[in-house]
Amino acid sequence: MTFHTRLFLISSLLFCSLIGRSAIAEEWNVGFKSLQVSDPVFHDNIEVAVWYPTRAKAQDESIGPLTLHLAVGAEMPASSKGLILISHGFSGNAFGHNDTAQHLASLGFVVASPTHPDLQGLKSGKPKLDPLVARPRQIQLVIDELLKHPSFKKSLRPNRIGIIGFSLGTYTALATIGAKADLSGLASYCAINSKDFLLCSPQARHRLSAIAPDLIPQHDNRISAAVLLAPAYGPLFSYESLSTVKIPIQLFAAEQDTELDNQYNALHFEENLPNGTSLEMIKDAGHFVFLAPCPEKLKRAVPFLCEDNESVDRVAIHQKLNRDIAGFFNKALN
Repeated sequence: MTFHTRLFLISSLLFCSLIGRSAIAEEWNVGFKSLQVSDPVFHDNIEVAVWYPTRAKAQDESIGPLTLHLAVGAEMPASSKGLILISHGFSGNAFGHNDTAQHLASLGFVVASPTHPDLQGLKSGKPKLDPLVARPRQIQLVIDELLKHPSFKKSLRPNRIGIIGFSLGTYTALATIGAKADLSGLASYCAINSKDFLLCSPQARHRLSAIAPDLIPQHDNRISAAVLLAPAYGPLFSYESLSTVKIPIQLFAAEQDTELDNQYNALHFEENLPNGTSLEMIKDAGHFVFLAPCPEKLKRAVPFLCEDNESVDRVAIHQKLNRDIAGFFNKALN
């Protein structure tokens, strides 16, 4: 099973899972809206899930196949701590990190998570629709929409925006905050890592060579801080191409990540990102530990997604991870 096939299966099953409410004490109830954001290049709408603080009463709600404890459509307060974007992994969806979104919303943040149409773009064969080009544009479109949306514009400020990326979502975040992909080192990387289908197969090389740098949107300077979970596409970024990144960044990686080689990804970014970027390595954990903890039904269906090493407690890891992410944004966006 290929890396992309596995992630597509993961995203489908995550969307069908039932995620319980957080056990962490909440300061606010969590409101929820589903938005449609137009992408004029795709000629289609992007689905965006938005979590936000509210004083309205929350209850168990069915949203598609999910059951979440939310106040759907509730009003939000006149101010918030800021806007956080979440960009999921390849062919994931808006709900893969919903526990993190709910935790941030309970502390006063507005959290927006688009479902990037990755497969549609990749299958098109058109560089302008490729996820490496389309995703940064879609993040900017979501920010534009939230800042003018009647429900949120009064509570948001353009200088208090952060982003969280997971796997391919870390590329999305980096491209959006000004990092420029640099293919000059790819040949030497592939000479050593020829089995890396994602970057080194003939199809991948053809795909990457067709993406002109001017297709990727310019740096969005409204984003002031970023969290990168299991960072990917490290070989596409050099020290020089990362030197334009000026905002605070926190890295998290899984020690036993078998989907991505930390040497060329997490450790590479830690070494080459400016501003003293720090990396927290989660001991014994695998790549998918950053996805929301799985209910029993999902654990039985896809153990490769849900079953961690015996020494890894994903629920406890997410409780700490979510606190750490909130603490980072509290400081960086203050």
